[in-house]
Amino acid sequence: GQRKATWAESSVGVGAWPRPFVPLPVLPVKKRGSQLGSSSSTESPDVRAGRLGRPHGLDGFLGLYVDPADLEYFDHGSTVFIQDRPFVVRAIRPADKGYQIAFEEVFDRKGADQIRNLDVFVPQRRTLGEHEFWTDQLIGLEVRPGGGTVVAVVHGAAQDRLVVERDGARFEVPFVDEFVPTIDVEGGHVEVVEIEGLSEPSG
Repeated sequence: GQRKATWAESSVGVGAWPRPFVPLPVLPVKKRGSQLGSSSSTESPDVRAGRLGRPHGLDGFLGLYVDPADLEYFDHGSTVFIQDRPFVVRAIRPADKGYQIAFEEVFDRKGADQIRNLDVFVPQRRTLGEHEFWTDQLIGLEVRPGGGTVVAVVHGAAQDRLVVERDGARFEVPFVDEFVPTIDVEGGHVEVVEIEGLSEPSG
């Protein structure tokens, strides 16, 4: 089966931001996350949940790049943070590529243009589903038995991939049961089944 590395990650965490917004945001060990707090929360927002795109129309809508699993952060009336300022979600709608979002504090295209291309943060991570891991849980894990370290996660439409660095070279491993049968986050290692050509340096 497929695993999923979610890119809602700590602002101080390490990891690539997922495509389509570029990347950014996972196994037998399940992360015990906490539910998103109320919209009135004043906790320090340190979890990156999405990224804004360009303005759409004249009424304050912007593109929103977000993992569909993280849409609960953007329910109507929810509070998110952009550059440490709180914004209340006024509306969200599906678009050809992702979603479009509008905030109570932004009423026109000029206001939307001021926050375009910025990251969106929330105070707490959502509860993960089975076989989901936060990207920053995977970065730094030791690769066994062949050696190396997980240094990045590449998010793709079909599947995510772990980027492994070994002896100064990097290669990608599909993040699926066949190639990654075991992840022990607490133990600090991941098991990678290598086949011929899998560990050839990428790029």
